[in-house]
Amino acid sequence: MYEAQELIAEGPEFVEYRIAADDFPIRCLEAGTGQPLVMLHSAGGLELTLAHRLLATRFRVIALEFPGFGAETNDRTKNARGMALTMAAAVEEIGVGSYALLGASMGGVVACWQAIKFPDRVTALVLEAPAAFRPEIDLSALTPEQVMAALHAHPERQEIKPPDFEYQARVRPLVERLVGPPYDEELAEALVELWVPTLVMYGTRDGMAGPESGRVFKSLIARCVFTLLYDAAHDLAGDRPEAYTELVSDFVERQERFYIPRTSTVINR
Repeated sequence: MYEAQELIAEGPEFVEYRIAADDFPIRCLEAGTGQPLVMLHSAGGLELTLAHRLLATRFRVIALEFPGFGAETNDRTKNARGMALTMAAAVEEIGVGSYALLGASMGGVVACWQAIKFPDRVTALVLEAPAAFRPEIDLSALTPEQVMAALHAHPERQEIKPPDFEYQARVRPLVERLVGPPYDEELAEALVELWVPTLVMYGTRDGMAGPESGRVFKSLIARCVFTLLYDAAHDLAGDRPEAYTELVSDFVERQERFYIPRTSTVINR
């Protein structure tokens, strides 16, 4: 067992509740106090991780589940921009005014649009291996072992559940609508106008996206820091939870005064 998992017991306990927003039921997981940090999940769905719990020792973490990723289906949301409006309505329903926003992979695309649409509410934007501007990869041509290596540099550090093929088949159409095309020209044009401080992170062993995608974000967003996390694949939070938490926390708290430690954990691009 990865010894850092012992830290889970030391963090604040997450409370699960549901709200109604934009005519959707929204599942929420919340823990911690202080500055609100809203977290949007990847295509794998909403599950608590060590990174969630570590971040909750420093922030009021609010993890939201996209409608359609629970027991219900969602045929109404047509793209990431529409989901961003729903998530912004959910945060408002919870009673949070301004907040830092973190999106992982697919959730990173939604987070981009949420920051674009509500720049006066989003104080800092953190994108963990965002799926926008990604290389075209035919996942069906990869073996299960290759897919695992692309996602996780250290699967031994986390609980990897057997794939739920029925669930994956049900959410796949929604995932495809939310991630959008490999290069979304409309999103690129909108990001040029974004003035929210933004941290873009990819792992050095990311087999789904990676450095080239990060450089696109860096070229588009005026106030963007692009960072590579050593020895992490697409799932940065799962592979390197402590280093991930350090980077996210420092950026959310300091923004323009963001400091990258001079250690082997990151590369400042």
